[in-house]
Amino acid sequence: MLNVPPQAFPAPGSQQRVAAGGRTKVPLKPGRSLMDWIRLTKSGKDLTGLKGRLIEVTEDELAKHNKKEDCWICIRGLVYNVTPYMEYHPGGEDELMKAAGADGTDLFDQVRTTGSEWHFLTKRYFGKNK
Repeated sequence: MLNVPPQAFPAPGSQQRVAAGGRTKVPLKPGRSLMDWIRLTKSGKDLTGLKGRLIEVTEDELAKHNKKEDCWICIRGLVYNVTPYMEYHPGGEDELMKAAGADGTDLFDQVRTTGSEWHFLTKRYFGKNK
């Protein structure tokens, strides 16, 4: 049997620990890992809900989409449907809901640590804020 000291597992910075900068990762449901999300984005499924159409979104329209089952977020003037990503977000649904139906640019900039976050947004982009 492998004898691993308790302080060595889980490794610091792993999903079982608080991430750098005080951000907390939450346990995700089975089938909601990063790899599961990547598979979904490559499946060809329409994750925007608009079948590839690009639209202009007013502040009033954006504000209507502020629920977990219908959540749009604006980042740097671009609007994203994050509804399909709710159960996959490593910080949990509550983190995304902080910007639901609003401009989440400041929140996004506070927590993103690498450029990889933009990759996760591209499949959900469908419009510009008017």
